[in-house]
Order: sequence, then structure tokens, then C-alpha cells
Amino acid sequence: MGSKSDNAEHSTGRRQFLKSLFGLGGVIKGPPATAMPAQGAFVWADLKTGQVGFPTGTAMEPGLPGSLMKLVGAAAIREENLLPAKVTFECSGSIQLHRQTYTCQVAHGRLDFAQAIAQSCNVFFVQASESLAPPLFLAYARKFSLDRPAAGFPSGPFPDIAQGEPQRYVLGLAEELKPQMLQILQMSALIATRGRPPALYDAQEPGASDVAPRLDLSRATWDLLGEGMKMACRLGTARQIDPENKLRLAVKTGTAPHGKSFQSWVTGYFPWDAPRHAFCARAPSGTSQSAAVPLARRFLFAAEWP
Repeated sequence: MGSKSDNAEHSTGRRQFLKSLFGLGGVIKGPPATAMPAQGAFVWADLKTGQVGFPTGTAMEPGLPGSLMKLVGAAAIREENLLPAKVTFECSGSIQLHRQTYTCQVAHGRLDFAQAIAQSCNVFFVQASESLAPPLFLAYARKFSLDRPAAGFPSGPFPDIAQGEPQRYVLGLAEELKPQMLQILQMSALIATRGRPPALYDAQEPGASDVAPRLDLSRATWDLLGEGMKMACRLGTARQIDPENKLRLAVKTGTAPHGKSFQSWVTGYFPWDAPRHAFCARAPSGTSQSAAVPLARRFLFAAEWP
């Protein structure tokens, strides 16, 4: 057992570590692609006050969101009643449509909407997206504030006109739609609060607060998004983020091409039954399960959350 001085030194070291890791301020605005730290980045928000936190030097670089956009697609399809609430699709591991081949890592079998969100099933959403016109998807992306600044930081690229098939938007592969981390964070805050989050703001730039976004969806649609994100932690793509369910997380993962490799995301909120915090983690290389999920877990369990 260590001495009191050893314990005090350890406590001081831990506080300094957390202050460095989770201290507010120092976001790089408009950085080159190389500005993101090799180990990735993590941002979070207090859902009561709207205050945003991030390690010093975090880059707000926009990027392809990948499967995070399945949340927007699911909301649009269900809110517009384009498919029945209990619709299911079979996933055999791959599907060909519009001269494109889309694959999943495994054959998921027959899934409903919530299960498809949890498993991030490409095959399900490729089929479901056939009912969704690209302009309608973009209208819902705007409802989720993906065309606006977040916490005083400019938005990433957002298209004026929809192009191509709906799958490229729902799977988050459209080069003209690249949100940055705080926009993704705000999307999770909207879902956590059922469309009534506080205005997000950077404590180092108090005059840069945005107007609080508002999003009205049906209770059934909010329930669907929340259940899919909770399920992702229990048995889906984020099951390794908190296996003991200590934080009661609700999350969505996303992976997208990035040069010759991949970049990946995890975003969500907790505790799911009384949301207090939203977060977003981005890994500059690797898939969500190999990179973004371990990154988010490391940050989430490095602090004691109130």
C-alpha cells in the first residue's frame, strides 16, 4: 500500500491528467487534414447547460459521416410513413442495387429498424432507402442541423441540391455532405433531448453561442432512434464500449472511406434513461469497432461524470 504522500501525488497527477485531457478551450478552427491528432479526438456536451468540452487542440475537421446518417434516414422514412413501422428486410451479407454492391461484415438475417440501427446493417438500409427521395433526406439532414454551425464553429460541406441515389446519403458516403464533430455532437443532443437541447457553446468563446435547435418528431420516431442506439451498446456494433453497462450509453457508430483506409465515429448520449451528457469520438484511421469504439471507451472512462 502506498504512503499518504504517494496517494496525494497520484491524485494530483490524475487531476492534472484529467485537466489536460478534458480541459476546455483551444479548438483549431479550419485546420488542414493533418491537424487531427493521430490517436483521434473526443468532444462532449452538458445537456443541461449546453457547455461543450474538448481537449486542447482538437480539430473540427469535417469528414464523411458513414453510418451515422442512418439515424437521419431512419427518422425521415418513419416520420414520413414511407415504410411500415414493423417492416423487416433480410440481410444475407451483401446486396446489388443500382449497379453497386453493398456489403455487411456478417449476414445479419432478418432485421427490423431498431435492430438495423444497432447492427448498422448496410443491406437493410440500402433496401429501406429505396423509399426515400434524396431531397427529402437532405430536408431531414437540415432538421438535424447538419447544415448549420455548432457551438460557434462553421458547418462542414452541405449540398444545395441532392445528387445521385439515396443510398449514398443514408450510408454517409456523399462527398458533398461532411459534417464536423460538433455538428454530430449536436445531432446526438437532439436525439437525447427529443428535439429540445440547450444551445451548445464553447466556454472559451461565450459570445459564440448558437440558437438552440428545435426538432419536432413523433414519439414513435424518437423511441425508434433511442431503442436502436441503446441496442447498439448491448448487442450491436458498440457492444465493447461499455460491456458492464455502467454509463447506460445509447450510441451510433459509423465508418467511412478515408484515403486508402477508413475513418470512424462513435456518437451518443448517457445515461439513456435521463440524458445528461452527449459525446462524439472520431478516429482518423480504422473502423468503428477497431478504432472509434476503443477511443470513445478510453475517454468516457477516464473521467467521473456527474
